[in-house]
Amino acid sequence: MIYGDMLTARAHLFRALGDRVRLEILEHLRERSPLTVSEICERTGREQNLISHHLSCLRNCGLVSSEKNGKNVLYSLRSRKILRITDLADEHVREILEDVLSCNVVRDEGKG
Repeated sequence: MIYGDMLTARAHLFRALGDRVRLEILEHLRERSPLTVSEICERTGREQNLISHHLSCLRNCGLVSSEKNGKNVLYSLRSRKILRITDLADEHVREILEDVLSCNVVRDEGKG
């Protein structure tokens, strides 16, 4: 893979991680895995169609895996490596919290 492709792939990964609902799902899968869509909905207090949409993104990006179990689909983290990324992000954000929260560019992009 050429360098530009890696930058594109990295941008896609960070876009997948750039959504609060998807991060929330990953945190719930960190705490207990595997979980069904219904269990994730119950834990997050969000609607099934929203959770299913975000799980589809996480699965397509290779962050979660799914396994059919009877009528249910069980979701789990595909690799715990993603948790190292989120843990490192948390550590960094704690150091620059005010800067991150006051970034007008990120805030404005989130409105669109």
